[in-house]
Amino acid sequence: MHALALILAAIGAVPEDHASGATPAVTQVSTATASETAWQAGRWHPPENLLAGPARCVLRYLEAVRHAGPRPDGGSGRLPPPRDEDYGPVRALTAPRTLEEIERRAAAGEDHPLAPWRDAARAHVLESFQLVAVRRAPHGAAVVTVAESFWRPPGAGLERGQAEYLVARVHGEWRVVDRSPGQAFDEGALREAYTGFFDDPAPSR
Repeated sequence: MHALALILAAIGAVPEDHASGATPAVTQVSTATASETAWQAGRWHPPENLLAGPARCVLRYLEAVRHAGPRPDGGSGRLPPPRDEDYGPVRALTAPRTLEEIERRAAAGEDHPLAPWRDAARAHVLESFQLVAVRRAPHGAAVVTVAESFWRPPGAGLERGQAEYLVARVHGEWRVVDRSPGQAFDEGALREAYTGFFDDPAPSR
């Protein structure tokens, strides 16, 4: 089985962190009932399972990037140009506001760390990746750390490093919001820097 499939299978086996506990006193019954009502109404959610949500999203995103990237020709060893249509699954896992920002920067001749099709056009293609860590971030977001290896131009070998991925819910679904290669996100500036990029956090008890 492919390594990603094994990881996703293991993640799928992790149970969600649902609230539990006995209600031995009558005074606790009304509290539990209120919480259940709020949960069903969408006003309250249990803490996110970081492996089943954010990590799974990033692993799927990176597998889509890896699959879309061109591979060296057998003879010349050169990379063929990337095909834009191959990056459809990558865009589907990217936050819509981030896609707008990518287009804005591209129009200005600037790069964005979540535009792998532009990287591939310069012979910088993801070859492999490995989950390193995942942690909670402010405002209901999460940060996933990944070790990455990239193909470089012929004869240059592999480029290895780590990157952090900011992920959050957009219309209820986990999406990749940004990537920070080689350095950590400034979590204190997340709200100001990404206003409107993802959903407000769900209320918690």
